[in-house]
Amino acid sequence: MPYKTYTASKLATWAISLSYEDLSEEVLDRVEDCILDSIGCAIAGLNGSGSSYSRLVASKQYKNGKCPVWFTPLSLNSTGAAFSNAAAVSILDIDDGHRLAMGHPGAAVVPTALAIADEVGAGTKELYEAIVAGYEISVRLGEAEMRKSYHTGNWTVFGAAITAAKLKNLTLDQTIHALAVAAYHGPRLTDLTQSQEMGSNVKESIPWSVVAGISACELAEVGFTGSRDALDLDNRFDAKIATQKLGGEKDILGVYFKQFSTCRWTHSSIEALCMIVSEHNLSGPDIERIEVETFQQAAALNNSSDPHTLEGAQYSLPYSLAVSVTRGVEALSPMDKSCLGDKETIDLASRITISHSVEMDGYLPLRTPSKVKVITADGVYEKTVVEAWGDAGGTTKRSHLRDKFRLLAKKMVTNEQIEHIIEAVDNLRGGESTPLMNVLSKPL
Repeated sequence: MPYKTYTASKLATWAISLSYEDLSEEVLDRVEDCILDSIGCAIAGLNGSGSSYSRLVASKQYKNGKCPVWFTPLSLNSTGAAFSNAAAVSILDIDDGHRLAMGHPGAAVVPTALAIADEVGAGTKELYEAIVAGYEISVRLGEAEMRKSYHTGNWTVFGAAITAAKLKNLTLDQTIHALAVAAYHGPRLTDLTQSQEMGSNVKESIPWSVVAGISACELAEVGFTGSRDALDLDNRFDAKIATQKLGGEKDILGVYFKQFSTCRWTHSSIEALCMIVSEHNLSGPDIERIEVETFQQAAALNNSSDPHTLEGAQYSLPYSLAVSVTRGVEALSPMDKSCLGDKETIDLASRITISHSVEMDGYLPLRTPSKVKVITADGVYEKTVVEAWGDAGGTTKRSHLRDKFRLLAKKMVTNEQIEHIIEAVDNLRGGESTPLMNVLSKPL
């Protein structure tokens, strides 16, 4: 097969040719939404155990750089900064995602883009280009993956590689090899969703995919080669899916956003329960039991009624539902350690049953619906939610995303600082990146 027909070649050719002038106002808006959302997630997740441990190791391994580890005194090289920031963005599971890829592109692409852009002194137009390219390649290869697990890190490695390659102005041949190297050096993990210990810091290996992706780019930059047909191996990727309609509507427009720091697969159930509780003025003691019918992947989560870590709570549908009742739904934005070990919450979670519904499976991958039934002494109440808050093509507007940012940031940042960050992101369109890098460099 001539190398120009390889999937890696087609994707790299598209990425290199992408220019700012090709991007619509809608796409530019979405880039800014994704940047601000990632920053908000990082603020909320800054002191999470997984992000704190990641910074500790990064400060030892990736010294001697000028790239900021957001909202801390640390400056590391681009790999270390991107790794640390990706850990903070992803640790609370409130970062953006994409239904077709079944995972979270922004937690890898945005930290990589801001770190590499800072390192090489790229302009804001180049930053927009790189982020759009990173989302596009991530999502396409996530969707094309012959899925054996739901690990975002399996495919965000390509987003990190292409984002870095775009900002570093790699040649076509170098960019092809960056993707080819990433295909072999990237995380290839056992399936977290099959583990009985989903509540670990590992999660979906997004931060490590950033390290592997940037490293693949830098290896290709100095001449290191990969197997260029890596993305054409039928047992690993569907090449047709990876390249279909390439150059059409940008995949960044298909991103969803999250209002709860729990697995996306839980959100429709949480929304349905909150509607019932609000409409019928219910509290925990009023509820005899709750029955949830949902799609297979949500039903197969660990779903512990007494998780011992925040990550375990994120992957527990019963516990997330129970917290929304006993602590109020605002306790999920984001959930913190005070929600763990609560007797009332554990008691309610133990009265929640989760069952698999083939009917709900039919909505995947574009929607992740659930039907919730609440049984009380006074009656039985049901609600089905198909479209969750933040779904692509839904009713969530930029103003809602900014409200989310303010909510995530308010426990850590003053109102004045919050508005400065929003203004700094808005200034990117006018060619100003210094204000944003300045606010990211200031310790909280």
